Amino acid sequence: RQNAWFDHIGATNDHHRDVKKNKTKKCTRQHVLVSTILAVIIVIVLLSVLLSLFLVKSKKTATTHTPLLQWNSTGITIIGTTGYSGNTTSQLFLPWGLAFDWSNALYITDQKNNRVQKFLMGTSTGTTVSGHGNGTGSSTLNGLLGPLGIIVDENSNIYVSDNGNSRVMFWPSSVLSPSLFAGNGTAGSSMNQLNDSFGLAHDASSGAIYIADSANNRIMRFFPNNSSGTLVAGGNGNGINNTQLSIPQAVHFDSLSNSLLIANTGAHNIVRWVLGASHWTLVAGSIDGSNGTSSTHLYSASHVTLDPMGNMYVVDRRNHRIQFFPVGESNGTTIAGMTGIAGNNSSLLNFPTSLALDNQLNLYIVDRSNHRIQKFLRY
Repeated sequence: RQNAWFDHIGATNDHHRDVKKNKTKKCTRQHVLVSTILAVIIVIVLLSVLLSLFLVKSKKTATTHTPLLQWNSTGITIIGTTGYSGNTTSQLFLPWGLAFDWSNALYITDQKNNRVQKFLMGTSTGTTVSGHGNGTGSSTLNGLLGPLGIIVDENSNIYVSDNGNSRVMFWPSSVLSPSLFAGNGTAGSSMNQLNDSFGLAHDASSGAIYIADSANNRIMRFFPNNSSGTLVAGGNGNGINNTQLSIPQAVHFDSLSNSLLIANTGAHNIVRWVLGASHWTLVAGSIDGSNGTSSTHLYSASHVTLDPMGNMYVVDRRNHRIQFFPVGESNGTTIAGMTGIAGNNSSLLNFPTSLALDNQLNLYIVDRSNHRIQKFLRY
């Protein structure tokens, strides 16, 4: 009996141990399940956070390659009298080109007054630095006849495209008298001649001057003290093929790519011609020579320049507007003027011809047929 009693007690204890063991196993499984669920939730949350950060970073990377640039749509007349021409020191008569020097003084080719006027920053009264101040044109060394393009180099030397005299004149900063830089005073197509010269560009590293030789449908390169130039673009007649140019009126030297940006005015486009190449590539406008008013078209573009970030600015003359092209884009944005509308109020332009940027990227525009210079502030 006693053994039976002990057997009964032992069996009872074994039964309790089994129940306890089963409960322990069940609790362990529950803990594992809960831990697993929590771990999955944590992983999902972490992945969501990481994905969000990645998308934000990707978005920032995609949108910060071109800084946000905006300009006031209302211009300020800083030089000239709107709608009125004249030859006083505060007036202009169908101006064409403009350029800054190192001090931010502004030089303007006052075409119909046959002179170049210099305006110190913040002043509206100019001084004549080349040509005759009274508006008289001449072919003497001190005279000009319908000047168009102008550049001022890093040493404040002045180069002027003396269009009516088929030459480019040079005014050293330290010398009062000018000298002939390119062309011989007679229109022609030889290597020492020009015909209807317009815009100029300067390569500071080599001293070369590039000239838009419009009527010869070519770009010429001249070095100091060398009366003969070198053909670097075009020269194959007037046409729209990629080996030809059509009445080019402006040129910009891009040192980063060792190429020329050309306002191919007659073909209504902007093209890039790498120095040493035999053809151009299209940058903006139509490839077939057609004009238009859309954001991808131009109409007699007369000037092109780049800012330090590589964004492109085009004077779309017959559309009465300035077009802005971010780096690598062929779809332009109008930043001054209104497409196809000529006018003389502060928001309109009337056959603009050239532009310049100061170091704050404010726009200075030659509003040719309004006889004024308009400033559009960047903000």
